[in-house]
Amino acid sequence: MRLLLLLSTVFWLSSPATASMIVDRTILTFEAGTTPRQDVTITNPDTDNLYVEVTVLEVSNPGTDEETRTPVKDPETIGLVAAPRKLMVPPGGRRTVRLVNLNGNGDVEKVYRVNFTPVAPPAAVKGMAIRVLVGYQVLIFVAPQKVQSELTSERSGNLLKLDNKGNVNLMLTDGQQCSTPQRDSCVELTGKRLYPGNHLEMDLPGQGPVFFRVTEGETSRVREF
Repeated sequence: MRLLLLLSTVFWLSSPATASMIVDRTILTFEAGTTPRQDVTITNPDTDNLYVEVTVLEVSNPGTDEETRTPVKDPETIGLVAAPRKLMVPPGGRRTVRLVNLNGNGDVEKVYRVNFTPVAPPAAVKGMAIRVLVGYQVLIFVAPQKVQSELTSERSGNLLKLDNKGNVNLMLTDGQQCSTPQRDSCVELTGKRLYPGNHLEMDLPGQGPVFFRVTEGETSRVREF
């Protein structure tokens, strides 16, 4: 879950304050053959009403230098709908936002992001202050109809090249370069999410074997490179 920290000048507080909320999902996947509807629950732990705007972003070229995240005015045009788009959560209460995948599952994974952003109340009262708005961003995947997972590697001395040639994202975590295959004297390496078509080159600190935990959906295993 990505936190969005926004500063906004509003006219309804007499002193600085922070709008708080809790979002119950960090990553959400629409698998082929499952329901096209999933819910995100927003909880308001504060003593004031919480007003939230929901924005769907279409992600193009994910994981590359050309990645763009475009807010969509009419989500139906891209196949992912969030409802409601605006809501009020009472103090200590919960509200649900429903996400609907309209276009089913294609040949390659689709990626979206959805922003949940606290906003000022619709009616302003006297007084002006800087209000800190802490929002959240949820990562959305629409899985392909038939998953094909393929991570290829090429090793040349201290240079490691990885390519995701499949049609779903792969998450690389728990990276290490060790002095031996038995994983002695290891140095930690930074992992990354590789989307379909992504290429990653890593300058390694040494010559020893490299290990990453590679996760695709619910499947995870450690690979040596």
